[in-house]
Amino acid sequence: MIHRNEIDGLVLAGGQSRRMRSEGGPAVDKGLLMLDGAPLVQWVAQYMRPWVDTVYISANRRLDAYGRYGQCVSDDPEFGGDAGPLAGVASVMARSRRPWLLVSPVDVPHLPPELPARLSEAVAGAAPLAYACAGPKAHPLCMLVRRELEKDLRAYLLDGGRKVLDWHRRHGAVPVDFGEGPDLFRNINTPDEWRMVGGKKIP
Repeated sequence: MIHRNEIDGLVLAGGQSRRMRSEGGPAVDKGLLMLDGAPLVQWVAQYMRPWVDTVYISANRRLDAYGRYGQCVSDDPEFGGDAGPLAGVASVMARSRRPWLLVSPVDVPHLPPELPARLSEAVAGAAPLAYACAGPKAHPLCMLVRRELEKDLRAYLLDGGRKVLDWHRRHGAVPVDFGEGPDLFRNINTPDEWRMVGGKKIP
């Protein structure tokens, strides 16, 4: 088992949430939407804290608000304006000083309690990367990754790579199956999905 002082946490909240906003409406900071009395970013950050040394938040706006829940890191401008979630991973890898990074998107507020432990077990055989699956469906942004892959990830992004699973395959990433279930790793991308989890009206 990897000890918590070897792991930093990363909550990915730097996306533009295009599918969440209404047509012609303002941008939505999905991670700041309130669910059961707390913003989504708080749920994920709280989940990570027992398992990691430091929690980082990948955020590209509202840094004052996101900064209440962890150390904010914006995407490196070198990646351009729309490099996807891996840009947040690479940018935090460059800041972190721990050997491992536990990553989750901000829009998955109910993660399995055994996720960090099982990902940690999966990399015990010297694999540099493990990620979650629910039956046949991959959730590659729920991952545990060695920070030493930062240079390779940076090169992948600068070469135009964007697909998370393609980058995982480059490194023999280990998929970890958590079984199937309608709510397992349920993420929130649209207003309808937000209402399904009990979310209130989107500002």
